[in-house]
Amino acid sequence: MMGNTKKVFKWFSITQYKQEEEYLSSMHRNGWKFTKVVFPGLYFFEKCEPENVAYRLDYNQEGIANKAEYVQMFSDCGWEYLFDFVGYSYFCKASDEADTHDEIFCDDESRLDMMKRVYRGRIIPLVILFFCIILPQFTMNVFGYGGGSIVQDILSVTFLVLGILYLSLFCIFTVQFHQYEKKIHPEDEQVKWKYAGIYFAIIACALVFGGAVCFKFSSDYNISDRENGFVIETERLNKTVVKEFDLKKGDVVEVTHQGDTGSWYVRIGKSDEEPIFYGNTYDEFERFSVEIQEDGTYQIVCKGRNAKGNIEFKIK
Repeated sequence: MMGNTKKVFKWFSITQYKQEEEYLSSMHRNGWKFTKVVFPGLYFFEKCEPENVAYRLDYNQEGIANKAEYVQMFSDCGWEYLFDFVGYSYFCKASDEADTHDEIFCDDESRLDMMKRVYRGRIIPLVILFFCIILPQFTMNVFGYGGGSIVQDILSVTFLVLGILYLSLFCIFTVQFHQYEKKIHPEDEQVKWKYAGIYFAIIACALVFGGAVCFKFSSDYNISDRENGFVIETERLNKTVVKEFDLKKGDVVEVTHQGDTGSWYVRIGKSDEEPIFYGNTYDEFERFSVEIQEDGTYQIVCKGRNAKGNIEFKIK
């Protein structure tokens, strides 16, 4: 706040336009005239004489496309056009011209029509983005293009966060729209079935995300100890396997890898020292060997990322 101006951060969901109208009117009654709003919800006011002013919002893309006729229609009813913001048009009317309860919509059906316009203009594009980009990209990164890179993990987490955010928004907006429409048509069976279908779709998507996350971090593998080494056989490995061996100078650790999906990371060395070997299947190894240069206890660490196949460690 600086002298004759004030900035206030407020957030209203797309169904809370009435709360926003009431907030702007109360600010004007307290001597602060609404001048503009910028994303993500920063409201600007300037000092004025306190008075009763009604603020109203309308969402009408067709009206905005025909601005002159649209604004004139409201002007004929005494409403002053202010500006547009994220699809909403803002209007106000002083109390000496109309009661602060004066409405730009004559009945509940008209208000419901506006809410449907909001839904078509704001929610449907998000739904399209969710089903065409976020959900497919998330599942492809989780179940893999045949690899299991760190980049894929980052993308999986990114799309998971976006998916949770979008599903949360869909859930919140659906509940708000449902309550609004149920208040107007409390006995309409079609309304009940429509929202039952929407809730089912949201739950189904949530289950897909949950199942994919469980798959992402699950493992299905078997370790077979051999006389001089061990073998890991896996359908899916997403964890780290550690084995310790007392090795002598001149011993050779031979590693053989067979697998065509996911990736394996192999580290050989003493636990408190730099490894004598570190590699992964991105280096396209199928067979390699490491000669021990110093007696001691060595760890063979094998980490999988959606790894499928066999990897065998032999000590010679």
